Amino acid sequence: MGGAAPPPWQFLLRAAAVVTGLTLLLIVDVHGVAFYIAWALIVLALATEAMATLVYRRRQRRGT
Repeated sequence: MGGAAPPPWQFLLRAAAVVTGLTLLLIVDVHGVAFYIAWALIVLALATEAMATLVYRRRQRRGT
């Protein structure tokens, strides 16, 4: 029987950005520019995931 398909590369890229950002915030004592980079990685990954989900749902509704 066939196994599960691997996740798309975009998802893996977003997941890596979130994990990197959280690691910076939680493990490293983040100050200054690194703090904003960490949050930017997290917010950007979550925002692009939300946009991708909206596009997917719109395509599903149209039947395309």
